[in-house]
Amino acid sequence: MPVLAGDSRGAWDRHVLDDPRVVSLWDGSRLTGDWFGEHTVGDLGGPGGFVWDAFLGFGGGSRWQAKPTAVVAAGSPIIDNVDQLEQRFVPLLKNG
Repeated sequence: MPVLAGDSRGAWDRHVLDDPRVVSLWDGSRLTGDWFGEHTVGDLGGPGGFVWDAFLGFGGGSRWQAKPTAVVAAGSPIIDNVDQLEQRFVPLLKNG
């Protein structure tokens, strides 16, 4: 998979997700994209796939057994799913 200029850790604008509730973990080895690509979670991924530029949100009761449960939102690519992000996550932030 080609690497875009914005895909390097040094190019990341740390103020984009400047919120104490956000946890960003860098995966330079792409282990996460490979794992989610091989396991369907939130209608993303599947055998032989790769999940990239995606969001996954999990409810408070989510547990990780063979794969995580209680997916409340998922989409890819992120920029094409901003409406879904707002519809699913903003109410959670207001209630949190």
